[in-house]
Amino acid sequence: MKKYLGVWAIAALFGLTACPGGPTESIVQDNQGLSNDSLLEQADTARVPASLDPRNADALELNAVFDLVEKHLEDKNYAYAREYLRRAAMRDSLNSRYLNLQARLYLLANQSKKAHDLWRKCMEKYPSDLDCRISMAELQLTLGLNRDALQTANAIIALDRNRAEGFFLKGMAIRAVNGDTTASIPYFQQAVDLRNNYVEALDMLGVIYAQRKDTLALAYYKNVLELQPDRSDVYYKIGVLHMQRKEWNKAMGAYERAIQLNPRDADSYYNLGYILTQLQVYDKARNNFSKAINVSQRNFKAYYGRGYSHEMLGDLTNASRDYREALSIRPNHAPSAEALARVKKKIEA
Repeated sequence: MKKYLGVWAIAALFGLTACPGGPTESIVQDNQGLSNDSLLEQADTARVPASLDPRNADALELNAVFDLVEKHLEDKNYAYAREYLRRAAMRDSLNSRYLNLQARLYLLANQSKKAHDLWRKCMEKYPSDLDCRISMAELQLTLGLNRDALQTANAIIALDRNRAEGFFLKGMAIRAVNGDTTASIPYFQQAVDLRNNYVEALDMLGVIYAQRKDTLALAYYKNVLELQPDRSDVYYKIGVLHMQRKEWNKAMGAYERAIQLNPRDADSYYNLGYILTQLQVYDKARNNFSKAINVSQRNFKAYYGRGYSHEMLGDLTNASRDYREALSIRPNHAPSAEALARVKKKIEA
């Protein structure tokens, strides 16, 4: 089966709040979209062997050219993908794969309207083409056209009840339209039943059960990690679940693993700091908050956490400095304002 590359790599559609006052983690990884069309023209010839040079496209069958476009999109070599596609257009600009791939390039160049119009054209010209409908439903969800996405997902299922993406997208649309995660679960599960390595569906089920503090989420996260063992964000979300359940040691183990995989994971540093304040290990908490700040300079929560750690260690000067810094970033952060007033009183006393 042809590998399907959807819009999920382009836009983050949903998030998970760690805890009251905690950071938010996006499920969807690594937005690699391009800011403007000119970037697509800059070919990275150093990374591409001569055998994949677009100038050889004219000697290939059209589907082989489209396969190479897919490969270059997967490798994020957008300039070569665009050139292959330009040459394909000279041979058949109404081909369904051409329309789908060109729309994806438009989306990478932040031209969502052009992408939307092209996918609409593809759906009208090729009513039974599933790839164009799947891409359209993903874009509709990205743009907040949730009822349209639900309609598109229903059409995908009607055309092919064995296509896992249709059920996943319907689950996403139902969740977005109604805010009803319970009603969406059977569709995510059906997607996994049809394709047991469907990472996005496994991840979504993990998120839903984690929001309920249900340890069933761990089984879904484990399945994701078996398929993609280097997912630092999944370890982060495992930490979130354990932290919600006040399982401090398990949460810290998960965050430490997330940091091993991604040393610039400010959220994991912050949550480690939070747990260590709960355990009253303020010196180590302070160190983790500092690491979060080093990664994310405007992390007002980390400044607040470090200020609190300083305060508990008796360093009122640095506590006051960090609370002020938190307020300079987020002037309406009530905990920092209250803490600063508290420290002032201690200093005056």
